[in-house]
Amino acid sequence: MEYFWFVVIGLAVGLVVGQFLSGNNFGIPVDIMFAVAGALAGGIVFGASGIASEGGTGGRMVMAAMGAFMALFLRRVIKVV
Repeated sequence: MEYFWFVVIGLAVGLVVGQFLSGNNFGIPVDIMFAVAGALAGGIVFGASGIASEGGTGGRMVMAAMGAFMALFLRRVIKVV
């Protein structure tokens, strides 16, 4: 069930960031895909490493949101993808 919430968080972050940031070459659907991938990666990696274990599920959701933001930030910085 946790992974479902990671996907929901990624969808929400991708939609919000896609709506409000300019300079978007690929559009909102690609932002959503990157955010979902980042949320899944962030939630899994931070959870497995024990960083988010203190906050339980809520802490992993925060880490998933951070992963989504990081994925979108890196996509904009690198601009190769």
